[in-house]
Amino acid sequence: MRFVNREAEMNILDEALSAPSPALFVLYGRRRVGKTALLRRVCRGFRHVFFTADLGSRSDQLSSFSACLARGLDEPAWAEAVLPGWEEALQLCCKQAKDQPLALVLDEFQHMVSADPSLASVLQRLWDSQMQSTRLSIVLCGSYVSFMEREVLGVRNPLYGRRTGQLLLRPLLYRQAGLFFPDWDAADRMTALAVLGGVPAYLQRFDPSKDLQSNIFQSILNLGAPLFDEPRFLMLEELREPQVYFSICRAIAHGNGRPNQIAQAAGLVGKGNLAPYLNALQEMHFVERRVPVTVRNPQRSRRSLYRLRDPYLRFWFRFVLPNKTALEAGDAALVWSRKIAPRLAQLTSTVFEEACQEHLMQLNRQGNLPAVYDRIGAWWRGPHEVDVVAVADDGPLLLGECKWTSRPVGVGVLHSLQDKARLVSSDLERPASEIRYVLFSRSGFTPKLKAEAVKKRVLAFQVGNLFGAPRSE
Repeated sequence: MRFVNREAEMNILDEALSAPSPALFVLYGRRRVGKTALLRRVCRGFRHVFFTADLGSRSDQLSSFSACLARGLDEPAWAEAVLPGWEEALQLCCKQAKDQPLALVLDEFQHMVSADPSLASVLQRLWDSQMQSTRLSIVLCGSYVSFMEREVLGVRNPLYGRRTGQLLLRPLLYRQAGLFFPDWDAADRMTALAVLGGVPAYLQRFDPSKDLQSNIFQSILNLGAPLFDEPRFLMLEELREPQVYFSICRAIAHGNGRPNQIAQAAGLVGKGNLAPYLNALQEMHFVERRVPVTVRNPQRSRRSLYRLRDPYLRFWFRFVLPNKTALEAGDAALVWSRKIAPRLAQLTSTVFEEACQEHLMQLNRQGNLPAVYDRIGAWWRGPHEVDVVAVADDGPLLLGECKWTSRPVGVGVLHSLQDKARLVSSDLERPASEIRYVLFSRSGFTPKLKAEAVKKRVLAFQVGNLFGAPRSE
């Protein structure tokens, strides 16, 4: 299994488990994002017990936990121990951590709480009374994002205020995810990421020795393929009324971003309030609400748009779910040629814009932009859009376009961007005194554009630059 670019997260966990005082760390994130692999890698350097809960009963989980203790602490006799409850089990861990450090990982913690709702209270009581005098580090790990944020991190939970650290493990950045396909050209890498996103378990499914189309057929479109039904299982785990949520996600995947558009496309007009469904999808990090980067009060803005956060969800709801009958009948080649291939560039252009924004954020952190920018995102007003906008309290406004076309970008793109500058600037509290420009291109730039870029100090990047290739412009 390939393990790619989690150095920052590993350092955070390593520091938490290395602390001389006890730790109660919460690690959470959506399914398949790599939480377990990350924890197992970090735990190699520590004396540890790693318990992964399942959907079994409380007694079954306690029995499995006994076996984990026996293996982790090299005490074979404990495998047959009968632990009456979690309080006794955790007290045993406290004793083992009196004189030497012990890391205890409780993976899929939501299953443990489901089987025994009193577990959080037991943990809170022991943390307050016994664990402070030990060298025990506990990691609570969960895949149900909304559950972990509400029931573990939430104000009303018994563990509130006890955690010593927390980390929401997100999908890999596009630059990092591209490392899964080091021998592919940059355009194919970007297209693969437009399909899979940054979830490591999905990226693992593509074989770098095969071409992109073969991988899409093998891992997604063919009946029985590992990712064929993945989003359905992902959402069924956390949702009631899945058919309503599926309709909403499908509507969003087809470009409907405003609530009235979503309700109409999903067939929900006159059938109740859409807001609770959108809120639930946002809590699970499946959907995000976006506003123009210049908006002063995002929560109250009426210019918001909703979109699916994850590229694979976008691909699946756009191309797999609507064509499921044909795919199940074995017509993958027909679905590819008629439905997917003609629209794949459009899908990729969206992810290209996101990757360009990420690239600017990285340059911003490194201090390699005209100013230190406070916000980087997109901008729109009515029919007008700008793919990338960077706003600074003190410095030039930076406007950018991202072109995923087979032709080199020419001066017309720059001039069009300049025409929008006044509109964007008027959205700011103080109109920009200086405006700079940045262009991103799949296919390079015309000689005329290159010459004008030098004169007007326009930043220019090709798609390969987003994956670490040096600039050639």
